Amino acid sequence: MVPCPGLADATDGDGSRRHGRGGPHRAAGAGGVSGHHPDRRRTLADGRRDGGADPIRGTAPQRPPGATAAGMTAPLHVIQTVGSIAERTGGPARTIRDLSEALARQGARVTLVAGHDPRNDDALLPPDPALVRTVLVPVDRRLRLPRYDFTAAIGGLPRGKDTIVHDNGIWSPSNLAVGIAARRLDLPLVISPHGMLDPWAMAHHGGRKAIAWTLYQRRLLHQARGLLATAARETGPMRQRVPGWPIAQIANGVACPATMPDRSERDTASARVVFVMARIHPKKNLVGLIDAWRPLAFDPEFADWTLVIAGPDELDHSAELRARVTTLGLAGRVRVAGPVPDADKDAAFAAADLFVLPSFSENFGIVVAEALARGVPAIVSDGAPWASLETEGCGWFVGTEPASIGAALRAAMQLSPAERCAMGRRGHAHVQRDFGWDPIASQTLAYYRWLLYGGAKPEFVHV
Repeated sequence: MVPCPGLADATDGDGSRRHGRGGPHRAAGAGGVSGHHPDRRRTLADGRRDGGADPIRGTAPQRPPGATAAGMTAPLHVIQTVGSIAERTGGPARTIRDLSEALARQGARVTLVAGHDPRNDDALLPPDPALVRTVLVPVDRRLRLPRYDFTAAIGGLPRGKDTIVHDNGIWSPSNLAVGIAARRLDLPLVISPHGMLDPWAMAHHGGRKAIAWTLYQRRLLHQARGLLATAARETGPMRQRVPGWPIAQIANGVACPATMPDRSERDTASARVVFVMARIHPKKNLVGLIDAWRPLAFDPEFADWTLVIAGPDELDHSAELRARVTTLGLAGRVRVAGPVPDADKDAAFAAADLFVLPSFSENFGIVVAEALARGVPAIVSDGAPWASLETEGCGWFVGTEPASIGAALRAAMQLSPAERCAMGRRGHAHVQRDFGWDPIASQTLAYYRWLLYGGAKPEFVHV
């Protein structure tokens, strides 16, 4: 990983800094990150030089009229950007890492530029350095809002007509900084909102988001050449907010073992486990899950079952969960644990008989695919796009209400270990067939090329 060096001298309002007379700073070691001298007079409200949308008028972006053979086959330079690749951030850090590696395996030149806050970030999840270059952008917290100098970091990279920036997430200061960097450096931008335009997500801190939408987020989305959704349910809210923009529907992938892990030990286990692995956050509906668990915990038929909730704490929500467990008299039947390091995931899933994700809102829910890949049947709420659990016979797709979750838990826990194992085999086959990274990377590269060079619209793109 290459740290983006601290840049002295004057600071712009977006957190980017002008270089002094000494010229661009360069990091020690291989490569380094050099600075850039953007045109300071241009802002997000200015017209586009690259043929894209006017972010004020809101007209749809114009793509090149036709594709050239060279353009459709030439290697691309993909700059993936994200606010953090800390392990605590959950699924996005992992999917961005894995997508970056898969794009590189498909022949793209990939650079991952990520914000980094040494005071708050725990273990990082960078991609394989043999495939992807990683540049860390220090977070400046001298003012109330964190600031990121993505302009200098991206400006120090080789750029050309084959370069595209793919930003992950919306709303955060890092996303604003990436948008400004792409504007100043004249680079085409793709945005993956990662479910952050879904109704539940929009209602959470809705007042703040309404202000952010007016100040900058609407302009950033209209600045993008195209958007990317991971499931059909995500495209509707995106279409409402940015009508007429290209939206590619491309699922996330997951690394899947070629053969399903041996789960024969669960056939004779004396203790049964319902496992949840997610950020401990109100969005995950974990209070509702505990409420659903209560009648099962007091049923003698399920005396050997325990609910284990694992994940990094946010907003001190784990304290609320523990208080709920105490109030309902569930001590000993519910365990609220900390985060599970990646190195321990296989063991955690191997000890589970069922996996549950009861979220109010998920753009994908990569942890569901991780559970299925390891042969664990899943119960997932309709806040996530996993209706295929029932069509593939590998789980239950339920409402977010405690009664709905509880009914599915009861049905799953009443199955024999052999029946659950058969569901697990079907889940493994589903993930292996439909969520491999290589075909997903091929689709993503096809979308980038279409946005850059035009030509026939891919069938997974909706305009």
